[in-house]
Amino acid sequence: MIVLELRQVTKAFPLRLLRRRRGLKAQDGKASVQAVKQVDLVLHRGETLGLVGESGSGKSTLAKLIMKLETLSSGQILLGGQSIYGPHMKDLQVYKSVQLVLQDSASSLHPRMLVKEVLAEPMRNFEAKRPPEIRESSVQLIRAVGLDESFLEKLPHQLSGGQKQRVCIARALAVQPELIIFDESLASLDPLSQASIVEMLQQIQRQQELSYLFITHDLGLARQLCDRVAVMYQGEIVETFSEWEEGKLKHPYTHALFATLDEHVEISSAEYADK
Repeated sequence: MIVLELRQVTKAFPLRLLRRRRGLKAQDGKASVQAVKQVDLVLHRGETLGLVGESGSGKSTLAKLIMKLETLSSGQILLGGQSIYGPHMKDLQVYKSVQLVLQDSASSLHPRMLVKEVLAEPMRNFEAKRPPEIRESSVQLIRAVGLDESFLEKLPHQLSGGQKQRVCIARALAVQPELIIFDESLASLDPLSQASIVEMLQQIQRQQELSYLFITHDLGLARQLCDRVAVMYQGEIVETFSEWEEGKLKHPYTHALFATLDEHVEISSAEYADK
């Protein structure tokens, strides 16, 4: 079953807005810049699709388009076969079906809210659960992400980086979504924490048949978690692969990513702009 489908998705920003966001200089003759260019993607139930590329390649913009945090310039985004902009798809339905976990877990959590309050908020908003049901669900959620019940009574500043990210994942799971988008969610964690959370995500996915869109610049992380990988380069999907054999790849930027697999460093597409 197809959970998410993108058809010729394009996002253009007015140049003056893009200059403010990214500090770009004006380009003569251009009123706008395409951050995402005619992207086609399909994500199936229970699948993890990696979206790999350098910073500024359009990955996060694509996530925002799926979450309706940015508006499409052209194309279609379908959830369960229905357009997210169609008459039968309400915004709350989108936000319940698709959850987003960001890189900066600290800023994603209210500093004065206990973990139990963080988890209760989406359940009240989307599920209309009563307090006893919320409590029971919160215990199940916190255990599902590998933390014990005592963490429900803690504030964010009492948690490590990995524990904060686990709480953010638990909050995403609270509304029983079909799809979770991870936007560089593990980038700031140490390798041991990354590996532990990857294992946890795989276990949750098997149990709940969730779909993941895993956005990263780290091909090594994508190899650990993803069933397929789409390579994004200057706003376009230039290659999609499921077999980790470099000899079958075509685009120079994908070959450059493979060259950094053991280094865990980000490369610049400027080196490959003319290839």
